[in-house]
Amino acid sequence: MTEHDSAPPWGARDDERTSLERAVVGTALLNPQQFTDLAEIIDPGMLRHAPARLIWDLLSQRIAAGEPTDYVALQLAMPEEDLKRIGGPPVFSTLGQHSVGDARWHAEQLQQLHVREQLAAQLRGALARVERDKDIDGALSVVSDLDSYVTGSSTAPTDWEDVDLGPVLDGSHKPLNATVGARDDGIGLFYPGRVNGIQGESEAGKSWVALICCLIETNRGNHVFYLDFEDSEDGVVDRLRLIGAAPETIRARFHYIRPGSAPTPGVVGAVARRVEQYRATLVVVDGVTEAMTLLGLELKENSEIAAFGRKFLRPLADTGAAVVSLDHVVKSSESRGRYALGGVHKLNAVNGVQYMLEAVRPFGVGTEGRSRLRIAKDRPAQVRKNALPGGRNPMHWFADLVLRSESDDFAEAHLYPPIQRPDDPAEMTAEEEKNAKEEAELRDRREAVLGALAAATEPLSKTAIEALVSGRTSVTRRALTQLVHEGRVEVTTGPRNATLHSLPPKSKP
Repeated sequence: MTEHDSAPPWGARDDERTSLERAVVGTALLNPQQFTDLAEIIDPGMLRHAPARLIWDLLSQRIAAGEPTDYVALQLAMPEEDLKRIGGPPVFSTLGQHSVGDARWHAEQLQQLHVREQLAAQLRGALARVERDKDIDGALSVVSDLDSYVTGSSTAPTDWEDVDLGPVLDGSHKPLNATVGARDDGIGLFYPGRVNGIQGESEAGKSWVALICCLIETNRGNHVFYLDFEDSEDGVVDRLRLIGAAPETIRARFHYIRPGSAPTPGVVGAVARRVEQYRATLVVVDGVTEAMTLLGLELKENSEIAAFGRKFLRPLADTGAAVVSLDHVVKSSESRGRYALGGVHKLNAVNGVQYMLEAVRPFGVGTEGRSRLRIAKDRPAQVRKNALPGGRNPMHWFADLVLRSESDDFAEAHLYPPIQRPDDPAEMTAEEEKNAKEEAELRDRREAVLGALAAATEPLSKTAIEALVSGRTSVTRRALTQLVHEGRVEVTTGPRNATLHSLPPKSKP
């Protein structure tokens, strides 16, 4: 044990910082409902003492996941090494005694103290540069960045600085590739560090696609997060196990969160930190419409859609994980276009790839269901090259989701690459589809004409055949003409030079 580990966890004296940290964390511990408000003010970096920091981090994880936060639950959830470091199980009850009822004022005081300490440290560093290195320019640079600490930020913002264009100009820049999830042929589905999405009708299989990718990533040894605004843990986990996920893998790498309240910036930040901590590669947000409703945002208001993407989806993507939002579309396939339910900003918020999922055959126990995955948007333009043109559909065809249900407890799930088949009506152009329909109708009509002649007791005129065979007369006439030319129908002359039709003797039963 090192000298640092053996030192008292709260320091030797009860100074201002210690008192404020105890008040803030003790209040959050005793009144978890205050945590989200306090998290808007407190950054974990402001907590210097191990008990405060470790308990705060544990609270943020469990509150975000909807898990119990009583003393016993926290004690059992905390790693043994950390529990020893903070002083053992009694620290929870001891810290709870420092609750102040409403700790917002104490949180603001701690934030101001942190800012003052950061300012002082920066100024000391600037003076040291001047005294030691005579580095006046360096000192001035430090002083010019002090405004970043007034807002409690520990680093100066960098997103307004010049971007280095060298890699793009010299050809060393590599395009971003979709590496998260995979089709059966190994081609990736989603871009890491970007907001991606899947939209489709209910029961088209959006969650199945997401869960297949979760299974792939966890089998690769990666962590994934599933933020579920629609289902429940038993439904999601049961489906994961149905397609082959091992319970130990789910327990170790699959993080399920079922939000029941509107997330504040502090809660979103806490979840993002957990995603970053585990180096998760995939974050699924199941139910964008439900999430926006929970947040009190208007689905058709583009400014509120943009705010949802900026405040909720982007912070998760900034961790480096591929964020995949699952969303609904309007029921009419003719009017939906490429857009999900609500304003067009839902598509605009995607800076990765957006898929449209179209139902082909319904899913069910003992059946083989199929849905088609099309590309509605590909911002980095690296996914569409692995797809096929959509024929009459303007969106490229990327994959087919096939779920083959063997029983209640086993199913095969696949994301097959597209295979062009000339008889697939979903991938034909409008002209090809029209011709295919006419040919199919003509084949059926030929069989109907032959059936009518086989049942007749005497040769039939063209008018009689048209009366016996339902459908457009023009198609019936074409079918009859073809059959005559092929020799499958025999023509004779009847009374008053009427043209009669019958089957050749060898064709009759």
